[in-house]
Amino acid sequence: MKKNFMLSAVFITILGLAPLTYAENSVSGNNAENVQATAVKSTTIKNSLFSITLPENIKDSYIKSTSKDSIMIYHKDSKQTGFGGFAFGIKAYKNPNDYAQETGTTKIGELTDKKRMIYDVVLLRPTDVQYDSENDMPKSYEVLYNLADNIKISGNSGSVYYKNKGTKGKDLYKDVIKKHITSIREKWDSKKLTSENMSNMYNVTAQIGKDVLNKIGYAYYDINNDGIEELLIGEISTGENKGIIYDIYTMVDRKPNHVVSGNYKNRYFVCNDYFVCDEFAEDDEEYGTIVYFLTENTTNLLRQLEYRYDEKRDKEKPWFVSYGIDKGVFEYVSKEVFYEKRNSLSKYKKFDFIPLSEFEQ
Repeated sequence: MKKNFMLSAVFITILGLAPLTYAENSVSGNNAENVQATAVKSTTIKNSLFSITLPENIKDSYIKSTSKDSIMIYHKDSKQTGFGGFAFGIKAYKNPNDYAQETGTTKIGELTDKKRMIYDVVLLRPTDVQYDSENDMPKSYEVLYNLADNIKISGNSGSVYYKNKGTKGKDLYKDVIKKHITSIREKWDSKKLTSENMSNMYNVTAQIGKDVLNKIGYAYYDINNDGIEELLIGEISTGENKGIIYDIYTMVDRKPNHVVSGNYKNRYFVCNDYFVCDEFAEDDEEYGTIVYFLTENTTNLLRQLEYRYDEKRDKEKPWFVSYGIDKGVFEYVSKEVFYEKRNSLSKYKKFDFIPLSEFEQ
């Protein structure tokens, strides 16, 4: 489920033309009714691009609102009594940047219209309470809210909907992984790797021993919880080194883009499920952890929080914390608070990277 919170609040309390493929997941035009037929009677709600199907037995519990590119579902009682009532919505966007940084949005697939225009199909969720908060969630609201997880979507008027298209790493980053395999097989040096926006740690690993394709692996994970998986390439290891990420890639305007590279001075991890942690160390006198949020549809790592041990700044009181995007503003904290708070970020994802040698090209 897409994050429904403000990032600052989290840290105060501790954030070309696609070919028509995947036909088995698509529904278009006159075939929609056959695919959607089930033992349960259903109601179809349409706009000019797509339709959704809801059980008929709940038709008296909701109000629909449609436009040419969206269908919004509201809990009738809550909306009519002034509490909003928004349960979920489905909307098609031509431009990913039109929704990418909005809270409560998750990409769930893509749609191609009869002119072969591509749309991101996005699930919209409420970001605050939409019913009388002084009472328990109405059961009928809960039913509507939960329907969104398995909503049936079909294309209309020549449009084709592809469930999950543009969201799964195995479909998005094949060429990126192939490039990494090539770099290892051809033994690119550090200069070449850096020029290609790749970590020089592959060269370091190659110098240590053989069989590097079994020592470097990949994983897919939706870091920023927008419905689109990122590609993580890192070291296959155990213990505290397990989960170290050398390179992160994300999708920007439906194309793979490089985010950041790690090295022995900057060890990157996914921490607390949806953030990127940079464990940095200049030397024994200066080290710490920076927490970033990967901004949707960009390669920007938005700084959220930093814990810095810095004897060069103050040898007697070297424990500092900094909040937000301003890198220059630090405040002193006690040693106990420093390590307690820093250790609270230690919930690192320990990925079982798939060896590059096992990648199926």
